Amino acid sequence: KYRSEWENDNDYKKWLKRSRKGIHHFYCKICSADYIGGLSAIKKHAASLKHTNNAKAIKIPVISAVMPFIKNINIKSIKIKEAELEIAAFIIEHNIAFNSAEHLVKLIKSITFEPEVLKNIQCNRTKCTSITKNVIGQTAFEEIIVKLKIHKFSLIVDESTDHSCVKNLALVARFAENFKINDTFVILLPIADGSAAALHSVIINFFEKFEIPFKKNMIGFGADGANTMMGEHHSLKTMLTNDVPGLFVLKCTCHSLALCASYACLKLPRGPEDFVRDVHSYMKYSFKRISEFREFQQFVDAKPHKLLLPAQNRWLSLISVIKRVLEQYNALKLYFQSQYLNDKIQASKNIYKKLQDPLNKLYLEFLEFILPIFTNMNMEFQAETSKIHLLYDNIFSAYKTILECYIKKEVLDSKDISKIQYTNPHNFVSIEDLYLGPKVNGQLQKSNLITSEEKHNMKLRCLDFYIENAHQIYLRFPFKAPHIQGLKYLNFLNPKNMDSIISIGPAAMYFENILLNVDLNELDREYRLLRNFNLDKNKEMLEFLTEVGNIKKGDDTPAFPLITQFAFDLLCLPHSSACVERIFSVINLNKTKVRNRLNNETLTGML
Repeated sequence: KYRSEWENDNDYKKWLKRSRKGIHHFYCKICSADYIGGLSAIKKHAASLKHTNNAKAIKIPVISAVMPFIKNINIKSIKIKEAELEIAAFIIEHNIAFNSAEHLVKLIKSITFEPEVLKNIQCNRTKCTSITKNVIGQTAFEEIIVKLKIHKFSLIVDESTDHSCVKNLALVARFAENFKINDTFVILLPIADGSAAALHSVIINFFEKFEIPFKKNMIGFGADGANTMMGEHHSLKTMLTNDVPGLFVLKCTCHSLALCASYACLKLPRGPEDFVRDVHSYMKYSFKRISEFREFQQFVDAKPHKLLLPAQNRWLSLISVIKRVLEQYNALKLYFQSQYLNDKIQASKNIYKKLQDPLNKLYLEFLEFILPIFTNMNMEFQAETSKIHLLYDNIFSAYKTILECYIKKEVLDSKDISKIQYTNPHNFVSIEDLYLGPKVNGQLQKSNLITSEEKHNMKLRCLDFYIENAHQIYLRFPFKAPHIQGLKYLNFLNPKNMDSIISIGPAAMYFENILLNVDLNELDREYRLLRNFNLDKNKEMLEFLTEVGNIKKGDDTPAFPLITQFAFDLLCLPHSSACVERIFSVINLNKTKVRNRLNNETLTGML
């Protein structure tokens, strides 16, 4: 019979085990086999060749030696998982975005975790706020003040009211340093009065307090088109131009393009815009309707995209909404037909009627054709990189594209575009030749669903759209105005245009305020030499200008100092106020309804 005490014997305890086959058997863990017999059979098996070879192969003693190492690995793995859980819990507890997790882990890894350091770290709310304001923010602020004292800069401003009903004026400076153009937040100034005089007083007091020579260094000013900022008679613009004669001033291009499109859209029926809003309102917040609509999308093989919400700024969001509605038009037709027949809801009935109206779709297709002229330019001029040298050509191209849709070709070819009377009916093409885009023109020619009178009326409304559009562009970008004409000569900043531009004299004449105490002959001579210098003119603009700035003469002095400085000063001129509006976006992300006690000093330190 098998006895359990044999398992305690030093010769057998590592491999001997009771067998499941019964009391007359034993089990060898090394050989993984059952054997019959008692103690004598066990001794005989232990001395067998098979058992001896198996024992040598698995090296039993080594297993016990490895166990402490395995134990240490398990402990380390558990500690890592505990740390990861604590980080995740911290992010959840404090409502921090999950995108910050990777940055937080890198920060923790970068800190030296010496016991004495950890023991003495103290950073509660008060101390953290103080560090933000008095160390991080103050250090950055002092560095910016120094830069504004030594560099030419453009000032870009905007005002807004935050969640705690505090009205602020944000200042952003655009300047060149180390061959780079920087849009740098300067300060957030609280204002009690939003008048032009109050804004001017706050800005001038700031410059004087920190001894910034703005009359010498400020070369440009940018803001939105509000009368307080950019009015012709009594505005922040007029006051600053009195302080700094020759100051380059430009309304935000993005705001101006927005207004051009917005005023033109008012000439069209409101039906198409109301239609896209009604469709979204009908669908939003209803899981049942959205799920049912997906079935119709699958049926007509339409892409399973969601319907978009038009924002209050119709020009900005309308094109993406229109594209999505036109993409889903067949699915929407079937869906609202089903809703109208089955549910008898008045809202679905109204939408279905509009979907059945061919004019509704034609207006949407017209807007799909024309609005990208403005939205694409808007996106380009929201860029953080300098675009001032592209402004004139882009606006001119948009203006000419609009005119080509309704002005006779012989008129366009015979006159300077800026002198064409865009409201004179004698210059218009016939109503039949009005160009409304390939889709609309094609549908109007072959469609039998629209009467001749409806076609005529639609073309008249679209003609009104074109006329108003051209008028708004000319109103905001008067091509013969000196500050707009000057932009025409900035093409030389693009190295690809240098071979076709012999002199930069015209550009220099329009921007004399930037070239105070500069010899124009020497400047132009540098440019003409640079044109014939053996450089790769296919490079990106900033890369090319950096290379030019690093070229040295034999005595190790810069070879083209004047043209380099002039080019970078021009690139500091503002083309939009998007950079300062981003500041308020960041403020709204930080100063929320929950965190509404953040004051201006703390916000400035954070920014």
